[in-house]
Amino acid sequence: MLTLLAQAISTLVCLAAVAVASFVFLDGSLRRAFLLAIFKRLAQKYPPAYAIVGDSLATQSDWRSLGRHPLDVINLAKGGATIKEIAGQALEARDLGARCVVIDGGLNDLLFDEAPIEQIEYDFRALLRRIGANAHAIVTLMPYVADPALAPRIDAANRVIGALAKERGFAVVDLNPRLSSHGARKSEMTDDGLHFTPLASSIWVEAVRAAASGEAGLAS
Repeated sequence: MLTLLAQAISTLVCLAAVAVASFVFLDGSLRRAFLLAIFKRLAQKYPPAYAIVGDSLATQSDWRSLGRHPLDVINLAKGGATIKEIAGQALEARDLGARCVVIDGGLNDLLFDEAPIEQIEYDFRALLRRIGANAHAIVTLMPYVADPALAPRIDAANRVIGALAKERGFAVVDLNPRLSSHGARKSEMTDDGLHFTPLASSIWVEAVRAAASGEAGLAS
């Protein structure tokens, strides 16, 4: 009787596990959260070479080629994240022991929250303070969007962000010369005026790789 009961419980547990796994792997956001949880657990023993922090631009890009093996890169970015939220991601990257933090962010603050440049400066300075003393960072300036009327505000924010990154000795990546023309994102570089196409994402990853190759301790 006890054997039959144990078998029944075991069967129910297996079915529940399959159901949960199916739900996780059928839903994109749950699948990403599940895989990220596994990566975080592994990172406690095998610290990543790169941690990606940022918003949906970083979330939708494929960073795996930055590393030499799958555990070399962990993507902590989250869609819709503001600079303050990205600072939390940077703190998590520090706790995981990442050697280099790849940073993107600011468009959500600038475009949707209509944050003044002074606020962006304050929040970005706080973000950079979350980078570990022995870690490198590669900061990507805000890319232009499809509407050229927004270019002056993006330029103003980028001047501040670039200056803060250089104060800390961090590398700066400016994608605008390649992705945009006259303050507007090129049509082949965006599907919706804001996010990257696969081509734009690949250009970004290669730019970050080039910046990393110039950083001592990251090229090896």
